[in-house]
Parts: sequence; C-alpha cells; structure tokens
Amino acid sequence: MQGDTMLRVDNVKDEDALEAVRDALDRLGVDYRFARAEPNEDRFPQTVYFYVPDDSAETVENAMQPLSEEHGFDAETL
Repeated sequence: MQGDTMLRVDNVKDEDALEAVRDALDRLGVDYRFARAEPNEDRFPQTVYFYVPDDSAETVENAMQPLSEEHGFDAETL
C-alpha cells in the first residue's frame, strides 16, 4: 500500500507474543493494520505481517528489538 511499510514478525510462538507486538504498536500510537499471518491465524508458530505508516517504520523497528529478544521472534520492516 502506498504510504505504508510492511512489518514482518517471524517465529511468533504464541498468542502472548502476538499480543506483545500489538501492545507495543498501540503504545507507540502507530496506526497499524493487520495484513496476514502464515501459515494461518490459528496456528503457531507463525509469521505475522502488519502495515505501518512509512514515517513510523524506523520507530517501530527500534521498538521491536527488545521484544524480539524477550519473545524469540525476528521483526523487521520491509
């Protein structure tokens, strides 16, 4: 989508880890949108994709680093 960057979060092991990502985005005040989950939304581990505004991409990526270490997932903006 124009004006958006994709946030990819790989190796999300459970619902708590997924909720930690959403909570972090909420705390940042980022207007994010869920894009998709692979293999699907009901199975873990999964890779989850969100759209985040281009102007928030660096802030989002920086906020994901400590969460990645804590929950063992890999997050990056694409």
